[in-house]
Amino acid sequence: MRFPLAATAVILAVFLALDQAQSLYFQFPNFTITDQSQLSLSDNSSIALGAIQVTTDARGASIGNRAGRVLYGRPFRLWRRKGKNANFNTTFVLNVSNMTASSGEGLAFILTADRAVPAGSDGQWLGIVNSRLNGTTEAQTVAVEFDTRKSFPEDLDGNHIGLDVNSVYSKRSVSLNDSGIYISAAKAIKVVVQYDGKNLTVFVGDDMKNPVLSEPLDLSAYLPEMVYIGFSGSTSDHTQLNCVKSWEFTGSEIKKSKLLLVWILVAGSVLLLLVGVGVAFFFYRKRVCEGNRLDNACPNIEEEILGFSTAPKKYKFKELSRATGKFNPKNKLGKGTQEETLSWGKRLGVITGVAQAVEYLHNGWKAEHDDYISNIVHGLWELYRRGTILEGADPRLDGIFKKEEMERVLILGLACCHPSPKSRPSMKTVLQVLTGEAPPPEVPAERPAFMWPPMPPSFKECDNSLVGGQLTPFSVLSGR
Repeated sequence: MRFPLAATAVILAVFLALDQAQSLYFQFPNFTITDQSQLSLSDNSSIALGAIQVTTDARGASIGNRAGRVLYGRPFRLWRRKGKNANFNTTFVLNVSNMTASSGEGLAFILTADRAVPAGSDGQWLGIVNSRLNGTTEAQTVAVEFDTRKSFPEDLDGNHIGLDVNSVYSKRSVSLNDSGIYISAAKAIKVVVQYDGKNLTVFVGDDMKNPVLSEPLDLSAYLPEMVYIGFSGSTSDHTQLNCVKSWEFTGSEIKKSKLLLVWILVAGSVLLLLVGVGVAFFFYRKRVCEGNRLDNACPNIEEEILGFSTAPKKYKFKELSRATGKFNPKNKLGKGTQEETLSWGKRLGVITGVAQAVEYLHNGWKAEHDDYISNIVHGLWELYRRGTILEGADPRLDGIFKKEEMERVLILGLACCHPSPKSRPSMKTVLQVLTGEAPPPEVPAERPAFMWPPMPPSFKECDNSLVGGQLTPFSVLSGR
């Protein structure tokens, strides 16, 4: 019996049932040539001097009238159906330095349907749109611009940020002059952009309490389900170096529901666990008590059995006799007048369903298991670290659940995903926590690091000895 497989299936089923969101996470503390495999760079973009050069750098080539884009290579699922948006949090450090007397034109963080740079999007268009796409739904681009030149009458000045929706005419813009932050001053500027599914908020500099810009925004109204995330920038006759020195992104992608798979996994996993407990107990009893009466040779066996959450209920002989009419053959299950024999068709259906679940557990789920579990666990552990683990619950529940039960299950899931198998709770503990017989195990605030080789699951054998007429404790099955 493979307890680690069954335990992992239970964990997977729990997380699938709780939320259909999967986390996307990446981090670039700086940039090297080897990072190009994870990014999509336009012709005018490059990686140099430990940073992304969104537009051409100053080493020999002309840098005037250029536009460029650098995007993360894998698209991000922004929404599943209209109004049901993912959320994300991204932090990056900009360094913009003017190369002419006055700088131009700007840099932007973008979400877009198309990786290609629009033709003619240099100069005032910031690599976001061009004159034909500007203001149209075809643009399918939302951006947070960092504009260093007053190119349009609508621009506040040459040092502002703006929220652009399918247009460089910002939906809302804010000057940075009053904050003492100057975009093109050749200094590192930290930027945090947060989206909670309903509002987009931007922090600039070290002040993380007072956002520079915060605006209600339903991204699903302007962007397709799958979008690319990254940066765009441009120069004109007035030039600047548009650099991104570091970038970190955490987002919860909205995935399609797999409720049927959840039920198959849950049913199959529970069946495997029950069969495993039964088989283990059978061999234990046969090995220890063979040739002896259970009542005489194993006086404490009933106390050990009662320690399990799945312990059977004990009935007295008189109760069984009375309930069965003194064991009248007419009262046999499947043959008596009060019971109906289960048809072969139904039995075959049950057997087939279980077989499908077992086959999936052994083969079908492995391909996507590691990446899926890793991403979900990272996002949930971050919520636990912040003390907001209940945010990991499926939003479709609309908060209709007992908070204590939901928190217990989520923490249990994290404990079961500990990188070290030896640190995970046993299946006995899992059952006791799920039934409310025990509190959830303690887990560290930070997700533990993966270590290789891991400690293997243990199967502690009893020595089969009787000391003073007392049976030694059960063999401990520690499936994790």
